[in-house]
Amino acid sequence: MKIRSEKLKMEQLTCGTFERWLWIELIGFDNEKQDFGVGVFIENVGFNPDVISLLIGDPSFIHDHKGMSKLIKLPPAACSFGAHPFNAERNRQRWTNVQVKDLVCELKRHGIKVFFNVFDNVIFNNVSCSDAKNWWTRYPNVFYVQKTGERINSICPWKRLNGKILYENFFVSKLVQVMRDYGFDGYHMADAYAHPRIPVYKGDWSDDMVGQFLKDTRTILPTTVSGLCDDSRKRIKTRADWIWNNKRKEWIQFHVRRITSFIAKVASALHAENKIVIANSAWTRDPFEAIYRYGTDYGKLAEAGIDAFIVETAAGAMEIDDDELWGPRTSRYLNNFMAALMLNKAYVPHKPMLYLNGIKDYYENWNVLRHSPTTLESEIYSLSNLYWIDDKGASKRCANGPVACLADSIRKDEWQWLNERWNIAYNLNPVRVLGATIVWSDRALENQLDDFIRTRRWTSHRILHHLINVGAPLHCIVNVNNLNNAAGAIVVTNPHLYPADELDAILSYKNGPVILIGGKTALSKRPTFQFSDAHKPDQLFCYCYGRKIKVDETIRTDRKETIPDDFAKLEDPPYFPQELYFREVSDTFLKQCANIIATYADSITIKHGAEFVRTLTLDAGNDRMRIFVRNDKYVYVSPVIDTGRDIAKIEIISPFPHVPITPNGSEFRARVPGHGMIVLDVYS
Repeated sequence: MKIRSEKLKMEQLTCGTFERWLWIELIGFDNEKQDFGVGVFIENVGFNPDVISLLIGDPSFIHDHKGMSKLIKLPPAACSFGAHPFNAERNRQRWTNVQVKDLVCELKRHGIKVFFNVFDNVIFNNVSCSDAKNWWTRYPNVFYVQKTGERINSICPWKRLNGKILYENFFVSKLVQVMRDYGFDGYHMADAYAHPRIPVYKGDWSDDMVGQFLKDTRTILPTTVSGLCDDSRKRIKTRADWIWNNKRKEWIQFHVRRITSFIAKVASALHAENKIVIANSAWTRDPFEAIYRYGTDYGKLAEAGIDAFIVETAAGAMEIDDDELWGPRTSRYLNNFMAALMLNKAYVPHKPMLYLNGIKDYYENWNVLRHSPTTLESEIYSLSNLYWIDDKGASKRCANGPVACLADSIRKDEWQWLNERWNIAYNLNPVRVLGATIVWSDRALENQLDDFIRTRRWTSHRILHHLINVGAPLHCIVNVNNLNNAAGAIVVTNPHLYPADELDAILSYKNGPVILIGGKTALSKRPTFQFSDAHKPDQLFCYCYGRKIKVDETIRTDRKETIPDDFAKLEDPPYFPQELYFREVSDTFLKQCANIIATYADSITIKHGAEFVRTLTLDAGNDRMRIFVRNDKYVYVSPVIDTGRDIAKIEIISPFPHVPITPNGSEFRARVPGHGMIVLDVYS
């Protein structure tokens, strides 16, 4: 596998069977030490990371760069994320440009690849991101203009500098100088450079961006909203409403093209320097929501030159946050992010992906490692053991490894804790994944946008993570073009979006049962049985091809649904954890689908605790199964699990439980900590 062309191969970044990357601020090192504390840091970490990405944050690190001939003190927000004043080890130090260059050299001396990132924010906590404000005062038009007409202190990288040169041209020329002068191995395109900071329906709605849109799409605005609007907040909003309500698809697709061209320009310039370019996914979002909300198409970014993706999957950090911030959850964030990781990998199968392992963040003021370690443990085991089937039929992990976020001021014993769990998560290459296999189609994704805008029916991602939430064993994915490499039951979400040739191939699948879940679909082959949800119109259907299974014919509407008169006028949410508006789907429909999937997949059965216990099962070969048992409650539980085969012995792989587990025929009972996960090898 390659992360960059001929000279820089993926093997250069490989550590054992998985990679370990660290995202860390400058405050994680000590500029008063001769080696900047790197030696002690690596000793505490317990390994040489494959990659360290320095979170420098402040964009003036690039904007104001003028070479290395003069000693320059970096602004506070470059020395710690958001200029936060301290971490558990030290107060924020004022770093110089020369010290950062020497730090890069010291890290590389240990065989570590060094990347860096900046963010788009201009002001944090009333601390100026730049001691010299001249750049910002010269180019105020580069800031985002929201739908309300208000500017926010955030750069919109696809705009012009005061209506003249494109920001991206200025940025790329400066970025190349920074990469050369500091000796970085790669550039980490993080928040707001790999994708917008705010959704495309929230901004940017300035004359600059709307003008680019009109030229790109040849859209003619009605006279009531045409002309320049930057001097009138009311006119900006009126124009934005008209475009979003009447040209929504065109506005989204314009952003896809615009952001892709920006990424291509960055990647081309840095690849010419033999540098690596990596990108964060768009705020935890799956391929569809990345497009709909942020105009970011992962497949097109890969084609534009992104060498590897960091998929934002910090589920633990979200799950210990306050529900009041983001609204009610309809499934665990962990299920949501598991589904997104699988779909992202299926869409971009030949680019390395790592998952963002959210450990702690002093600026954002959370610490999963210390405040909810079992939640972090579940995140590690779950995200490390999601798989895709390649074109040769091999089951491969979706994620090449974790990215520790953020990696400063973690104690030696805590690093040992993390390493133990990472190693457990990656120490088995399974023969195959036991359960059903999800089917992916690029062409179905292309059709999702029109369907969602018209019906607000559930997307493939939403169907998938809700099925996982109610116990469907779905931890492996295959592209429809490689369908014959799958074995056992397959699950197709939103079959009505598939083209006829792909749907025919699915209905010709010979290796096991077929379950189709989505909108009403014209099928060339009659299903064994089918049923539909109770929420009409545009309800979901389930079509089953396999042995007849007795199902509960009564599917209830669990919640009253008031369907908006006009979907176009819905206000979509501003923040990524908040859910888009979707039509209702009943719990009984989902559970019935999940039960059928589990039955068709010959899944292990949870005989006690099925409402709060989830399992992930791998075939380890030689009559051995590796079973991950997850507890969604915050208290200890002791589920009874039936493997469907006589058990000879059970080996405990995880640090808990502390007592042996004695099987009873094909069953066993195990104790699982609150919000935690245990790992067992079960021999038959």
